[in-house]
Amino acid sequence: MRWVVLTLVMALAGCAEAVVSGVAPTAGDAAEGAQQAYFPAYPSNLFVAAAAICDGPAQTVVQPSRNEVRCESFPDTESAAALILQFNGSVQALPKFIIAFTGRDTSLGYLVTADNYIRVPQRSGGAQQVRFPDLSVSNELSALLRAAGGQPL
Repeated sequence: MRWVVLTLVMALAGCAEAVVSGVAPTAGDAAEGAQQAYFPAYPSNLFVAAAAICDGPAQTVVQPSRNEVRCESFPDTESAAALILQFNGSVQALPKFIIAFTGRDTSLGYLVTADNYIRVPQRSGGAQQVRFPDLSVSNELSALLRAAGGQPL
């Protein structure tokens, strides 16, 4: 099984990459695979639920502000090694799988972006976001936003 994961990571390594910006995307300006929805008001239940379901082994909830919550987890050893090698990563800070919900007020309502990616810290500093687009994950994120009362874009 470990070789399957390693092979999968290496085979998909050429997928889209982006730099971590830390700024909530504007409407329609989300990364590939990310989903967006408008809410009539701040969706506190969505942010609470996102934090609550991040309770698995080796998962950590990070909530740097009222408008952002992330569930972060480490990949298995072989996948982490493959990601570090393929994307010039650092061994001082290991790659992490991220599921993030970021929001901001707009003139049309409260815009939430649900995203998932792998953050690979770089040897030269900063981090790179690695994405493996998956239609089923995108559909699940969209369904979650809809269930929380959002109007998907």
